[in-house]
Amino acid sequence: MLSIIIPTYNERDNLSDLIKRLVRPLNYKRLEYELVFIDDHSTDGTFEYLQELKEILPIQVYRKIGKRGKAQSLLQGFLESHGDVLAFIDADLQYPPEAIPKMMKQLQHFDIVIGKRQHEHGFWLRDKLTKIFNFFFGKVLLGLDYDVQSGLKVFKRDVLHNLHLSPSKWGFDYEFLFKAKRMGWRIGQQSINFSVRKNGQSNVGVMTAFELAWGALKLRLKYMVRSVLKFLDYPHPSERHPVNYKNKDDFLFVPEIHSSKKHWYAENISLLIVASLSVVAFIGGVSYLTGWSPIIVISGLIAIFYIVLMLFKFRMIYHATNRTFVEITDEEIAAIKDEELPVITILIPLNKEAEVIGQIKKAMTSLDYPAEKLDAIITLEHYDHETIQAIDRAYFPPHFKKLILPDVKPKTKPKCLNVALPHAKGEFLVIYDAEIMPDPDQLKKAYLAFKKHPDVSALQTRLDHYNPDQSVITRLFNEEFSFHFDMMLPGLQKMGYPLPLAGHSVIFRTEVLREVGGWDPYNVTEDADMGIRLARAGKKIEILDSYSREEATTSMITWVKQRTRWIKGFIQTTMVHMRHPFRFKKELGLGWGGFMAFLITVPASVAINIMNLGFWALLIGWFATESELIKSLFPGPIYYASLTTFLVGNFTFIYLNMVSSYNRQRYSLVAYGLLSPFYWMLLAVASVRAAIEFVVKPHHWDKTTHGVHLNKKEDEEVVIKRYVIPSNS
Repeated sequence: MLSIIIPTYNERDNLSDLIKRLVRPLNYKRLEYELVFIDDHSTDGTFEYLQELKEILPIQVYRKIGKRGKAQSLLQGFLESHGDVLAFIDADLQYPPEAIPKMMKQLQHFDIVIGKRQHEHGFWLRDKLTKIFNFFFGKVLLGLDYDVQSGLKVFKRDVLHNLHLSPSKWGFDYEFLFKAKRMGWRIGQQSINFSVRKNGQSNVGVMTAFELAWGALKLRLKYMVRSVLKFLDYPHPSERHPVNYKNKDDFLFVPEIHSSKKHWYAENISLLIVASLSVVAFIGGVSYLTGWSPIIVISGLIAIFYIVLMLFKFRMIYHATNRTFVEITDEEIAAIKDEELPVITILIPLNKEAEVIGQIKKAMTSLDYPAEKLDAIITLEHYDHETIQAIDRAYFPPHFKKLILPDVKPKTKPKCLNVALPHAKGEFLVIYDAEIMPDPDQLKKAYLAFKKHPDVSALQTRLDHYNPDQSVITRLFNEEFSFHFDMMLPGLQKMGYPLPLAGHSVIFRTEVLREVGGWDPYNVTEDADMGIRLARAGKKIEILDSYSREEATTSMITWVKQRTRWIKGFIQTTMVHMRHPFRFKKELGLGWGGFMAFLITVPASVAINIMNLGFWALLIGWFATESELIKSLFPGPIYYASLTTFLVGNFTFIYLNMVSSYNRQRYSLVAYGLLSPFYWMLLAVASVRAAIEFVVKPHHWDKTTHGVHLNKKEDEEVVIKRYVIPSNS
């Protein structure tokens, strides 16, 4: 549909002729249209006359809201209109309304079509002045080779997305074209005859010309800075189409700038340069003022960084003690009638999982949810014949459907999820990985939780392991999981800060997933990225008091590989969301607190692991050599600050790991908390590997092998039952 926006102010004498000349060609072409008039508080009966015409013509009439001027009228008209093609024209009949259908034809080749003014015979002076105006305002000030102040334009509604127009009284046209060109929209022109004004007089005078020139100059200078410091410049041209579900090349639905498809954009590089220069300048300034060497200043800054990180975690843990999980009682579950339950989609992404197909079937068919209300999709790689055959032999119930993935890169789990997302039929959607064993009543709990909290978009369940006693690594891994899901995430959630989600057993509203464009297929920790993107979109996440149990990796090598991928994903997530840091902060809507919480939770958690390696090396070096050089790096206050964080921080988090296991009644694991420093060393190794992989193979997915626990002699059911956590933990 075509929506024509017409700003009016005391145009009563022109309206009859204007409307006739608009309606006649549109009806002849049999176009669906609406005329949207925004009246700027006329005093000659314009508004009342238009109200009368609403009964016989497709006309919408609105009083102007806010500031006076044509620019604000147009912005209001865009909001009130419904068409996928928009046009605007002045009401003074200087522009021929009959040109609009011709201009619409050009939208086959362009996104915006401008009415290029050609004055009627006898107005050669005005024609010259228009050309001079366009040269000065267009080419010289803004680099635009168009009729920049033409009052007749036709364009696709998509053009308005992310232009962030904030024009001055006279500055709409050139700002609109300037920003549209920067976004890469195709702009064409249609020659039209520009007539003599029939009624009233032009308000454009000498002062207006100065105002236009000043506004255009400010706009150009503003974007000259942004063209250099790209992290200040948004939106990006790739955001012209915010969600592209037609992309079958790699199933990336969000704009590329919001993906880790490419790590090093100009935005990342410019931010890194500015941040580095700022840090160097700060260190140099402090060094100059205090007389300390730059190395000592750096040592002091690192000590402050450790203190800030420690205090933030203390605050997070304090809030976690007052946590409020979303709890659903057995009585509430028993009261549910099957017919009221919604359809829930279960996505099960598999790749080389033939060994655990029996376990998958048992876990999924044990769910206490009507089979006719389940829409289960198993995604499979076309080359994974072994898993496909194992599924065929297992005879899954009819509501389980196989979806063979197209042979396109990247070969990642989030790509699989994006392929499946358009096929999802459920009101809610959950991902269950190959080794997951959720509580049987988890989906019913999720349904009731969403019903109780209609403002919640996703529910994070509590994760645990069913093989914590299999090795030292599984014991330490389980302690970390207990701390993460019982203290860290609840603390962040209680403070209202973004949650880096788990990769499975998170139940989403399907419409919300589609709204944000699904997952980033290039991010190897798509779950953490999804949590941050939901926060940016203003979506609320709660933690559901329901457990899902997974298999802990059993060996040091497999643990390091898995953790390398997770940490690499944290680096990717940081790179993506810090491309436009000020926009990110604004979209989070949490002020500097929420922004800093992200920095501490995601990038700082990687940096601290790598820095720990250096400080442990210094500590060992000092004990071994008592080097004066090492001692000189920690003078007076820096030494005591570093010692405090070392002793207090390490003791506290060792203690909290032990408490986390105790609270889950894993008494046999409590003593293993004393080995936490050994576990942190492995974290440091994985972080270094992740940083290297981020550069050399950023999208490589080092797959974790599942089913190792099934090699034990104990029966699978015995192992699982032994480690079921009491509901009151």
